[in-house]
Amino acid sequence: MPSLPEITFQAVSFGFEDEQILQRCSFRAPAAQHTILKGESGSGKSTILQLILGYYQPQVGQIMVNNNPRQPRDLRKQSSWLPQDLDIGDGSVRDVMATPFDFAANTSQKPSVTTQQEVWQKLGLELGLLDKKFRNLSTGQRQRVGLALCHLLDKSLVLLDEPTSSLDRASKQKVAELLLDHNRTIISTSHDPFWVDLGDNLIELD
Repeated sequence: MPSLPEITFQAVSFGFEDEQILQRCSFRAPAAQHTILKGESGSGKSTILQLILGYYQPQVGQIMVNNNPRQPRDLRKQSSWLPQDLDIGDGSVRDVMATPFDFAANTSQKPSVTTQQEVWQKLGLELGLLDKKFRNLSTGQRQRVGLALCHLLDKSLVLLDEPTSSLDRASKQKVAELLLDHNRTIISTSHDPFWVDLGDNLIELD
């Protein structure tokens, strides 16, 4: 696995024709730490995650990875990303869990059935959910399926957009115990005081 990434924004600006979202945004998300992006709705938290992955490009400024200009294709190969509203198809949960490991970049991370079930149970998910339609799950269940995938993909960079927004406290605790080790760089957005308190670094956006 590549060395753990440190992400640095250097005076990054980004917006659309009718809306400026980021204005000279600068911060550092150190390697092997959990950095929290906190701010009001519209402050650019989700946009920052998409900028990191190269789905958007800065209009001004630079995004650096370990002091080198970010290469989006390479970075995506070592990243897992959980958006706020996870929608990954009409198939069963079992199909959804299997699909990411069909991609060449992920085949080496394909977990055994035993490992998948262990992670599943650590997040408080019933094994019977695997045969249900993914879209028929509750928001909290879909969120935990996505978090299970982020863990099983075993990437060096994990990007999480409001990962606990639909979870109760017990489920949040299980997520924290599973994900928040220091073998990965984690950048997450959150309004949740429970999750914010678990960050190593807090970046407050205007």
